[in-house]
Amino acid sequence: MTFPISAFLIAYFIFLVFFAIFAYFDIYHVLKFGTLNFTNFLATFIFFGVTTLILFLTYQYINQIDWTTPVSLFQGVSFNSISY
Repeated sequence: MTFPISAFLIAYFIFLVFFAIFAYFDIYHVLKFGTLNFTNFLATFIFFGVTTLILFLTYQYINQIDWTTPVSLFQGVSFNSISY
């Protein structure tokens, strides 16, 4: 069974979409229902900073990968040779 490695990239983008949705609602609730003080600002700033850092590092990493490389699973494995 062979499939392109870009399937992992598609799965990563689906994860990013879900993360963006949850992050939007998180920030919305913090700004709407949270108190406006330094701790709230600092937590939001750290959240954006860490998120930006992770996205930058993953971009740097996935930019180096050849996404046309096929991935083979179970190559050379025969499931018909099982004897009882």
